[in-house]
Amino acid sequence: MTETATLPTPTTASQASLTPPAPGEYWPGQGGIYAGILPAIGDQPAQHMVFGTEHPKQLTWGPYGHKVTDANSRINGRANTAALLADKAITGHAYPAAECAAGYSADGHSDFHLPSQAELFMASLHAPKAFSQARWYWSSTQGSSYDAFSQDFEVGYSIWSGKDNAYRVRPVRWIPL
Repeated sequence: MTETATLPTPTTASQASLTPPAPGEYWPGQGGIYAGILPAIGDQPAQHMVFGTEHPKQLTWGPYGHKVTDANSRINGRANTAALLADKAITGHAYPAAECAAGYSADGHSDFHLPSQAELFMASLHAPKAFSQARWYWSSTQGSSYDAFSQDFEVGYSIWSGKDNAYRVRPVRWIPL
């Protein structure tokens, strides 16, 4: 892929010094529900995770049978979302879940993205009650041309689902530690 999409820059370090609420509670001024810390993994530093409060209608992930080479990180949903938006600019393929998440804004923040597999899994551990219990949620993590990772919040199931399924989208943003 030769083009890259850019997403707004995550919150500055001065905002990161704020004390977060307990996981599952609204974080005033930060755009949503605090879902804990995504620990440092590989070259990605530790981040606070804040999930948007809206539960948009159910959306498909994207085109069934098409793989985006750079949208397979299990950790970095921000990079996955940027790769999906860049692929749309090149191919014209729609990625409804990623587009919805990247277009979300709250409390003056517009640096949201479609969460990765790790981000959704950590939210299911730390703040499951902040999500609809009877719904599946899309991640930005792609498994193949035909499936992407999805997370259930009722009992914690995690599966690879067909990209043409319609699931909920919950945008997330990071606040660096």
